[in-house]
Amino acid sequence: MSEYLVKIKDLATPIVELHQKKLVDVKLRKEFGTNIISIIIDDPITFSMDVDEVATINMAILDATNDLIPDGYYLEVTTPGIERELITSDDFNKAIGKYVYLKTYQKQAQAYDLKEITGTLVEVTNDGFNIEITSNKKTKIITIKKDDVAKIRLAIDFRRNN
Repeated sequence: MSEYLVKIKDLATPIVELHQKKLVDVKLRKEFGTNIISIIIDDPITFSMDVDEVATINMAILDATNDLIPDGYYLEVTTPGIERELITSDDFNKAIGKYVYLKTYQKQAQAYDLKEITGTLVEVTNDGFNIEITSNKKTKIITIKKDDVAKIRLAIDFRRNN
């Protein structure tokens, strides 16, 4: 991470914490020829962030870091998103009861020989994920070993109103 990004992160962290949020990462990316310094924040308890609160945090960080941002760069404050990837144990535990998408390395016999599985995360164990899945109006709970999972993320369930 470049020196100015480290300084921006150091100035942004207490601002984010003042709002009871967590600074997840600071990244530099290029989008359509524009250099963007992206500060990713999250709520440490839920996966929910209010857009007005993100905007308030964005303005406070911009006020504190404006002199450090090189010409031609833009600052954005964002969240991991509604379909965020679940990476840490805390992420897994916060996702219990939520609709998730799993992609596995191989087809799973207990999941109708699918590699891509969606369902409600019921339980997280040391070894795997217990997922409630529905197929042909039949619901069952399956266990997918963590070692078999290539990716797990939150998903939107368009089949029903939540």
